[in-house]
Amino acid sequence: MALELVVGIDFGTTYSGVSWVVNGGTKDINLINDWPNPTGSNANTDKVPTIVSYKNGKPINWGYEVDTDKEVSVSWFKLLLDPKQKARGDARALSACRETLADLGKSAEDVATDYFRFLWQYTKKTIEDKKGETWESSYTLKLVITVPAIWSQIAKQATLNAAKRAGLPNDISLVTEPEAAALAVLKAKEKEPGELQLHDSFVICDAGGGTVDLITYKITKLDPLQIEEGVAGEGDGCGSVHLDVAFKKYIQMIVGEKQYNSLKRRAKSRMLREYENGLKRAFSGTDKEYTVELPGVDDNEKEGIDNEMITLKPRVLRTLFDHVINQIVVLVENQVDEAQVDGQRVKAILLVGGFGTNHYMHKRLKDAHNKEGIEVFKVTNGWSSICRGAATWGVEHSLNNPLTTRTVAARIARFSYGNCWCVPFDSSKGHLDIDKQRLPDQNYEWWAVNQMEWILKKGERIQDGHRFHTRYHSKVQEKRPFEKEYAFGGQLYFCAQNDPPSRKTVSVKELCSVAWRIDRVKLLNEPLFTDRHDKQNYRTAIFDLHVTFESATIRFEIAYKGETVAFTEAKYKEDEPLFEEPPPPYV
Repeated sequence: MALELVVGIDFGTTYSGVSWVVNGGTKDINLINDWPNPTGSNANTDKVPTIVSYKNGKPINWGYEVDTDKEVSVSWFKLLLDPKQKARGDARALSACRETLADLGKSAEDVATDYFRFLWQYTKKTIEDKKGETWESSYTLKLVITVPAIWSQIAKQATLNAAKRAGLPNDISLVTEPEAAALAVLKAKEKEPGELQLHDSFVICDAGGGTVDLITYKITKLDPLQIEEGVAGEGDGCGSVHLDVAFKKYIQMIVGEKQYNSLKRRAKSRMLREYENGLKRAFSGTDKEYTVELPGVDDNEKEGIDNEMITLKPRVLRTLFDHVINQIVVLVENQVDEAQVDGQRVKAILLVGGFGTNHYMHKRLKDAHNKEGIEVFKVTNGWSSICRGAATWGVEHSLNNPLTTRTVAARIARFSYGNCWCVPFDSSKGHLDIDKQRLPDQNYEWWAVNQMEWILKKGERIQDGHRFHTRYHSKVQEKRPFEKEYAFGGQLYFCAQNDPPSRKTVSVKELCSVAWRIDRVKLLNEPLFTDRHDKQNYRTAIFDLHVTFESATIRFEIAYKGETVAFTEAKYKEDEPLFEEPPPPYV
C-alpha cells in the first residue's frame, strides 16, 4: 500500500496557510513559508494573503503577487460563503467585496475556487521540490481544510464545493479551526514536562481575520493524550477585519473624505500595509504614540498630521481596538464562567490565530482573569497552529491508521438535531388537534403529524465516531415493472433553543434533505395499499438513517432491513434567522 501524504489547509479570511506530512515514519509536519512574492518583503512567512486579482474576468494573480493599486482584486470573500454574513447588508467590512463581486459577475464560491486553484498549484510545486516529480503517483493524498466552528453547514459545503471545483483531490475532510489549533497547541505542550495535568481545562481562543471561535477542552487522559470538549463552543464575527475597517474610517475622518479620495491608491495601500504589519500587531495599550505614513496628505496640526506622517494618540487607538476586543473579552469570559459552573479547573487561555498575536488583547485578557489565577498565553507560532493542527487531524483520522488514538474524544452539540414524523394521536400526550390527521398508509387511523424526534439535543456529548439513529417511514407509488429503482428522500431538522419543542414550531428549521435510491426488487415484499383519494397503489418501507457528527461535517448512511443501501450527501437548506423564543404552537 502506498504511503499517505496529508495536506492541511488553513483557509483564512485575510491570510491562508498550508502544511503537509507523510503519514509514516517520524510524521514531521512541513510548513510552507516561502510564498511567491515579487517584492521579497515577506519572503519567509507562515501565511499568504487570501486575495485574487482579475483581468477581463479571468484570475491572474493571488497572494503576495496581487498589486492592489493596479489590479481589480477580491479579498474577504470567505465571509460571504456563509449566508448569515450575506444577510448582514450593513457590514461595512464586506461592502467593497460585494461590489467587486457584482462588477465581476462572480460569486464568493467562484472566487474561492480560483483561490484554491492557485494555492493548490503552488502547494504541489512545493511538495515536488521536496519529494520529486513523481510524488503524486508515489503517495495517496488526503486533504484537510479548516473552517470556523460558528459556520453553518451550507457555508462548510460551499467551501468543499469550491475546493473540488478547483481540482483538489477527492479525499477532502473539514475540521473546525479551534479544534485544529487545540491539536497543535496541546500536542506541543504534551512534550513539556508538567505542562498538562489530568482534568485541567484550557480555553482555546482562535482570533482570526473574520471570525473568533472559542472552545474549552478538558484533559481526560495523558498517555496517550486525549481531550474532550468541556463546554459548548461559541464565537462571533468579530475578527480583526472589523478593526481594519474602523482604522480606515478614522483616517478618512481626520484627513477629510474629499482629500482621502483624491490621494493616490498606492499611497493609501502603503499606509494600510504599514498599519497591518506594524501597529496592528504591536499595539499594547500603553501611552506610546504610533505613526503611519500617508504620502500626499496635507499637514493638519490639529489632527496630528505633519510632513505626510499621521500621529495616532494612544487614547484613539485604545478606542478603536476596544470596539473589537471588548466583544472577544465577553466571549472568553462566557467560556470560563460556563466551565467553572460545570466544576472544571481552567488552567489557561491560549491565544491563536493572526489577531491572537496582538499585545493589547493579551493584556486585556490577562487583566480580566488575573484574580482567578488563570494564565493567558500567546501561543508560540500561534499564527500557523491551525494549519499544522489540520495536518495532525488528518493523520489521526486516516483510514491507513485505524488503530490510531484520536486526541479529541468527544464534542458537545451546539444545536439539537432530529426528524419530523407521525405518531398515533393521543391527546393525553399533549398532541394538538391542529396536528390530527388520518393517514392512508395506516388504515386511515388518527395520527399526530409534525412531531419531533430529537436524536441529539443541544449540550449533549458526542463521542467521536458515534452514530445516531432515526427512522424514515416512506411511501412510494408502485411503478411499472420495467422501472428498476425507487427514489426516496427525507429531511433532518435542527433547533437552537436549549429545550427543543416536541412538535415542529417556528424554532425548528430544516437543516438538509437527504435522497437515495433503492432497487425495486428489494421492496416487493412490502405491503401494497391503495390511496382512497388518488386511487393509486403505493408501497411503504421503513429506512434507518445513521448520522455521524464529526468536527465540521455530518455523514449520512441509509440502511434497509439492516443492510446499508446508500451513503448519501445532504443538500443543505439556506440559513434562516433563528428564533430564540418561538410563539405558542396555536399561533
